[in-house]
Amino acid sequence: MENSKRQKQLEEKANLETREIYKGKIFSVRKDRLQFDSHSLHEWDIIEHRGGVAIIPVSKNGTLFLIQQWRRAIGKIIYEIPAGKLDEGETPLLCAQKELQEEIGYRAKEMIPFGGLYTTPGFCTEYIHFFIAKDLEENSLSKDIHEAIDVVEVSLNDALNLIDSEEITDAKTIAGLLRYQRWIHHA
Repeated sequence: MENSKRQKQLEEKANLETREIYKGKIFSVRKDRLQFDSHSLHEWDIIEHRGGVAIIPVSKNGTLFLIQQWRRAIGKIIYEIPAGKLDEGETPLLCAQKELQEEIGYRAKEMIPFGGLYTTPGFCTEYIHFFIAKDLEENSLSKDIHEAIDVVEVSLNDALNLIDSEEITDAKTIAGLLRYQRWIHHA
């Protein structure tokens, strides 16, 4: 059965009630109550997120720009690809250009979309759009004052070794780099 037909059937059978629990600057939380057929009532806590972008910036000589950023939630500095959340009404492409300029100080003349992913679909609506940024030119925007970012230039091989050694532990970065590796082998 097609996913869309199955999805429609599940939505029609469920007795759905939704209420907002929390509304914040970056995300909101809602509680959904569903009951399928005669099964017991089940509640889900869902994080609603506008989504974001993640970018693989490629230099003229083929190296990649990663960032090292302090992340308060985990209390660590980690390697990441440049990324950011979508603002209301902002397109993924505009967001990707803005994040590149803020985080690594470059603008891409060529921005290639290459898929995306849901970060944690079991409880969150966040979808990250991936881009490859090529033909980079220096053109920076002011950095966010609450971010502590250092830029690191590495080869793809070195980046993959950082994944293998668990120095890169950020999921979007791992997925983006592995997807990029496959992309360049098929390009």
